[in-house]
Amino acid sequence: MNLQPGINIPAGKARRPIIYAALLITIPIVCSGLLSSCVTVKSSSEEPYYVTELATENRTETYTETVPVERLIRHEQPLQPYILWSNPELTFNKHKSLWYYGYDLSGFTAHNKQKIRIMFFKQQFYEYTAVSVFDMHPRGQILAPPLIATSDNISAIVVLNSWISSKQTSSTFNTWIGMANMKLDFAHFLGGSTDLFMNRATASPVELDTRGSQEIAILINGPTDPQNCRFSVSLTWEEPVTENVTRTFERTIPVQVEHKILKQKSVPQYRQVPFWEALIPGKP
Repeated sequence: MNLQPGINIPAGKARRPIIYAALLITIPIVCSGLLSSCVTVKSSSEEPYYVTELATENRTETYTETVPVERLIRHEQPLQPYILWSNPELTFNKHKSLWYYGYDLSGFTAHNKQKIRIMFFKQQFYEYTAVSVFDMHPRGQILAPPLIATSDNISAIVVLNSWISSKQTSSTFNTWIGMANMKLDFAHFLGGSTDLFMNRATASPVELDTRGSQEIAILINGPTDPQNCRFSVSLTWEEPVTENVTRTFERTIPVQVEHKILKQKSVPQYRQVPFWEALIPGKP
């Protein structure tokens, strides 16, 4: 057999074009596959959420309550004298013209806060006016001169102070003056007021404590005209009375209150990314 002469090509070199062609075809396919393939990547994000918490707070509230309350009730009882006389010739505490008013308090129930109240009226014209109040117990009231009570012991007259004096010198009158001064010596002076200017304005009332008193005498000296010696007398007292009263109070109480608190939590997330992107540092 005759072989046609030609070029002798080595086998290895003859296969190279095939390999190159295969690579040219395979590499793009592989790269395309790599580029199109994805992987799952894990990341996290902050998500807000609310929680409810209980807190104790102090609250002020009002409430009503019925409580016993004690208050004083004022009472006033007008008084009328059962002994009344006047004498312009008598001098009392160095001032002429004496007016005498005797009051009996024995019929009244005793109270802790008991007073006698003397209210004066305005004078038509000014005259010196003084008022003196005595508790005449135990010697009793002074009768109009020259009368002397049958119960008075004339022989026991002892005069320490000359409260009342007169220019009359008869024995009967002197006996009466001695008895009157002795009774005033034994009497308890409760108080009074001097030089009342009652022609200018109404004088302030005179209030004196009369607890335990049974016989009261009011001696007024100075005025010569009855219109300048006008006043009213009353017995006043106070007594406690307990009443139930509804009152409003405040108090502080603890209260449980709900509060919504905003918080953050980390939530995992998963996503598909290209293979090549997962290889880049810093990419999530």
